[in-house]
Amino acid sequence: MKTIGFPQKALAVLLAILLILPAASGAAAAGGKDYAIINPYETVDWDTWKPFKANLHTHSTASDGTAHLDKMVEAHYAKGYDILAMTDHGVVNRGWNKKPQPVPIVSFFALVIEPQYMADERYAEITAGTDRGGRGMLDVPYGIELNALTIRLTHVNGFFADYGQGLLGRENDFETPIAGVDAAGGLTHINHPGYWLNSSDHPERATDPKNIRFFGDILKKYKSCLGLEVVIENDRATLYDRVLWDGLLEYVIPYGRNVFGFANSDTHSISSIDTAFELFMMPENTVANLRTAMENGTFFACSRNARRELGDEFVSSGDCPSVTRVTVDNAGGRITLEGKDFTEIQWVADGEVIATGNTVDLNEYEGQIGCYVRAQLLGPGGICFTQAFILDDGGEPPVDPEVPILTQLWNKIVFWLTSTKIYVLFEKLADMLD
Repeated sequence: MKTIGFPQKALAVLLAILLILPAASGAAAAGGKDYAIINPYETVDWDTWKPFKANLHTHSTASDGTAHLDKMVEAHYAKGYDILAMTDHGVVNRGWNKKPQPVPIVSFFALVIEPQYMADERYAEITAGTDRGGRGMLDVPYGIELNALTIRLTHVNGFFADYGQGLLGRENDFETPIAGVDAAGGLTHINHPGYWLNSSDHPERATDPKNIRFFGDILKKYKSCLGLEVVIENDRATLYDRVLWDGLLEYVIPYGRNVFGFANSDTHSISSIDTAFELFMMPENTVANLRTAMENGTFFACSRNARRELGDEFVSSGDCPSVTRVTVDNAGGRITLEGKDFTEIQWVADGEVIATGNTVDLNEYEGQIGCYVRAQLLGPGGICFTQAFILDDGGEPPVDPEVPILTQLWNKIVFWLTSTKIYVLFEKLADMLD
């Protein structure tokens, strides 16, 4: 038998290696990343916990709502809500059965008619649910919409801290109320940033790195600021707030925190109830459990309107989609959702829909995925957004560049000048003429 000499042997080995390499590189491309999936719903017991429907942004005649506090509470109760935060402008909610303290100018309805509130007996019935099979409605303590009377609607909602009664806001200044609630031991979320950005008319503002940095730096600094409203009411002003949300997720997740998306009706009238809401997953409906769910992100943001995802002509019919179970397979790099009332599940990464279906295999989309993936369930009744699943690659967080002292000083001067009422008025006028 003829033997192969050394050069021929080396050549054979080389050819074998060359044949193996494409297959090996293909395998690496298909599943080269080892994702550590941080699941915001990890603590949820899907067999025993329940979804509790909430509106965390509600107004009455104590500020600029058209219905009295007691009537607004009754209307939410009748529509099956489990949790309600009254958040009048500059007016701290100290209980639906306590007289609100209207603020001059801000509470303009109160100048015409005295705000009404709930009788103690009825308050006890609603919070206990004695006429609703024991399913009471939770009164969220110390709800308030901060930064009253700002032209650019620089609004923040505060909860669980007796802070902000009668305080008027400063243009462009989200940080002061967030810091105030934080110091008082409460929680906040940023309200409808699309109003401040006017991004419905200027979509590019939702992706502007300067604006993402502006909100992102606040979120990095204050853990008690949980996130932002990604949709309210009919989605007119918040059309691009999901775009901003995705930008913020990309910006802050590398620094070790999530940004939660909220959905609220921002209710000003009885007719606007139930346009958007949260579903909080909790073992039972208590103030302590609600706070924990808000801090951990164990909730879903639901809306009957989402113009970018569902279309301008969409009309909600039936129940909103909802999630009934989340399963994370860390070893396999997969996330699976179960739910109801949906026709499609879309998976979003870096602001783009990368996949559809109940399960996403992260290794199949490595080239399209950055530091997170989130899901949205679409159906005849509207849309349901999950919170972001963080994908940790084990890398070190980026280091913020050092800003020279003179640059910091200049930025502060510019911010002060552009935050004056006269400047903002001219700016609003220019936007209207544009």
